[in-house]
Amino acid sequence: MSVPSRFFGYITSHGMGRALRHRDFTLFALAGWIANNGMWLQRIGVQWLTWEITGSFAWLGAVASADAIAIMIFLPIFGTVADRGNRLHLARVSQSLLMLLSIGLAALTLAGFINIWGLLTFMALHGALEGFWTPVRMSMTPNLVPRADMASAIGLGSLFFNLAQFIGPAIAGILIAVFADRQIGIGILFVITAFSFLGYWVVLFMIRLRQDETRGGARLGFIADFREGVVYMLGMPGLALFMALMLASNLIMRAFRELLAGYADGIFQAGPEGLAMLTSAIGIGAVAGSMVVANYKNAAGLTRLVFISYALAIVMQIGFALAPVFWFAVTCTAGLGFAVAIGSIGSQVLVQSTIHGDMRGRVMSLWSIIARGGPAVGAWIIGVLTDIWEFQLVMIVATSIYLLFYLALLPKSRAMAASLESTPDDRPRD
Repeated sequence: MSVPSRFFGYITSHGMGRALRHRDFTLFALAGWIANNGMWLQRIGVQWLTWEITGSFAWLGAVASADAIAIMIFLPIFGTVADRGNRLHLARVSQSLLMLLSIGLAALTLAGFINIWGLLTFMALHGALEGFWTPVRMSMTPNLVPRADMASAIGLGSLFFNLAQFIGPAIAGILIAVFADRQIGIGILFVITAFSFLGYWVVLFMIRLRQDETRGGARLGFIADFREGVVYMLGMPGLALFMALMLASNLIMRAFRELLAGYADGIFQAGPEGLAMLTSAIGIGAVAGSMVVANYKNAAGLTRLVFISYALAIVMQIGFALAPVFWFAVTCTAGLGFAVAIGSIGSQVLVQSTIHGDMRGRVMSLWSIIARGGPAVGAWIIGVLTDIWEFQLVMIVATSIYLLFYLALLPKSRAMAASLESTPDDRPRD
């Protein structure tokens, strides 16, 4: 056996590499990594374009919120659809639409026709399509590996996502800075994004799911199906309370990343290169956090880890808000990326591990509303307040509010762990 074969064999039989033993998951994860690089190029491009056009923290938050509001509207709908329909077919449709949307944005930007209202419209459409894609993707991942490798699969998926968060912004910063007309560089970012989605779309025709988790038997009405998902979540001891912690964490502890263009340029005059450095620092920290979670064999002990990670995030966010020099801010964003990644990925593993397969689309759509909508809504609120008061003051007050909420829930963490770290029956619910 060759050295590369032995190395791959070792990686796939130990720790977080276990999920790579499964061909379809490996293809899905690698294609997702390429598409996520493209997504980060697009995200940095939109954020910097918004800052150049408006110079306003409030507009940065508003553009992010346009995406989030659409996601929050459509996620419950498509979460229910994901539990009813062919998930692979839905994934192919959503990726093709995301690709076409990126092509349209690239054309408008390169032609010089883009403005703040065009960006708001694009982000609203993008949010609607992400609301389509996210519950489908999250429902597919656990069905590409056996349950024993679920923590590895989710951790690796997040690791690849965060590797993209490191690489994508670095490439974006270079491309924006290298062109005298920054709008040309940003337009090229959007073209690359479209091609990355094309590759993902092709891979979706090359994989198969392990089993059909869509609901069998008589179906309820569409609204009744969604209501059943909400009742299911609220009826699980500890899950609703844990979701409340995730909501507060996403509103306050992840909102800062949507405002980094204003922070980098408005406070430190670091330009697009500074934005790329801050975002890449988050990615480096998040990669390390992803590796921590991916090495867990199951959900046991993850609730405690999530609580510890958010305690660290509080310290890092205060340091970020009070940073006297740019390098210290970069260091704190890396620490924030590490802590928040553990909290976010760990919470997803806990929720995915404790729910039944036929409820996965609906419950994970609710989780995704919190994970995707929370940071953008929080960024809009913080952005509006920052246009009135100092950014540092707003961040300190927001973090203090989160600290009080965290301390109120901390005594209940053992009860949450008892509920969330249990395993459901392997058979779908009736």
